[in-house]
Amino acid sequence: MKWTTANIKHANYTAQHELYVGTHTGSFKHLLPGSEKSPHGQANLSDLGALDKESRVTSLAFGNEAQTEILLGRAKNDVELHSFAQGGGSKKTVSFTAAPIVGLARYNDKLIAGIGNGQIQSLELEAEEKAEPVVISTGNQMDHLRQCAQVRSIVATGGKERQNNLKVYDLSADGKQIFSSKNLPNDYLQLEVPVWDSDIGFVDGPSVLATCSRTGYVRLYDTRKQRRPVACFASEEHGMSFATLVARGNFIYTGTTMGALKAFDTRRMKTHVHTYKGFTGGISDLHLDVTGRYLSSASLDRYVRIHDTESTVLLYQCYVKSKATKILIRQLESEPQVAAQPEDEAEPEVVNNVKQNKSIKATPVDNEYEDMFEQMPTVGDSDNESEEEEKAATKQSKAKLKRKNPSQSLKTKKTKL
Repeated sequence: MKWTTANIKHANYTAQHELYVGTHTGSFKHLLPGSEKSPHGQANLSDLGALDKESRVTSLAFGNEAQTEILLGRAKNDVELHSFAQGGGSKKTVSFTAAPIVGLARYNDKLIAGIGNGQIQSLELEAEEKAEPVVISTGNQMDHLRQCAQVRSIVATGGKERQNNLKVYDLSADGKQIFSSKNLPNDYLQLEVPVWDSDIGFVDGPSVLATCSRTGYVRLYDTRKQRRPVACFASEEHGMSFATLVARGNFIYTGTTMGALKAFDTRRMKTHVHTYKGFTGGISDLHLDVTGRYLSSASLDRYVRIHDTESTVLLYQCYVKSKATKILIRQLESEPQVAAQPEDEAEPEVVNNVKQNKSIKATPVDNEYEDMFEQMPTVGDSDNESEEEEKAATKQSKAKLKRKNPSQSLKTKKTKL
């Protein structure tokens, strides 16, 4: 396949969205796919001069329900809080005691960070004096931390091996663990099934969760029923490795390290129901908009894309010049629209405008041009009418000739005699 840096925007993509993209080099970019003038324009929101090898963006999340605050974590122990309130933006940096940051959350006035060493660290943002973070140990390795959007005090973690499997914590109860998953039974050789929860997603609430694995499985858990998964998909393809996941409603969207994006239905997990095309590199992150119809993705082939979740059509593609690691999609604030007036009220408004001497532009009338169209025969006239018109025209032409040349008419009379 020929490598290209072509940017794409589908004609039917009219939604007003904006994208926030974190890259492997550490840059933090802002894109406006909904813009008519520059849908592929990119603005850098970070200082490129201060970036180094450890500036890779490893976590990106919204800090509040209004989506006006973005939490950005890097491979080092620094976390950036970007606020995009009306009238301007602000940036704040908070430092933790370990790195890398693999997940971020905001609960009340506390900033929660998931660390790669298996710790959940919590810091007071409004504290007057610099204090040590509160630490919760989840194991010895963590791949991702995810916050529940419906109940923001609930967070879930997951990692590699059985001791770092899916766990759920309640931050309102001093970080108490409220759920821990249990692995599937041993296989037919009585060997333990390998566990590697590379990403986690809450399915419309704190009780149902979905996980994907680098070992090729997608599992669905219900914390109210049992510790083992209630539904599971296990890939038979060699090398199938799921890297990221996002869930909403009855569907789970997963991206693989080989550039495959698939959708699963939680009601029948035997096989995938949709496949989204257009990728040439591994998918590093997925995010849905508030409606659940538009699926944004970041890929290591240096592209960000937006697909329609129902029709699987590629609506938008943009080349961002660096390996995209994290992505967020947000609805642009709509401008206030003028309410349509009823027909009864529209008429007096026009009269008032005329009274106020508001000029109305009109095209000038060409009389000669109008006369020419009036003399032209109408399409669809009968043959008899056209013959009569032709006879009348010949008579008029003969009369004009007689007036112009009277001598010629006398000669014709003599010849007749």
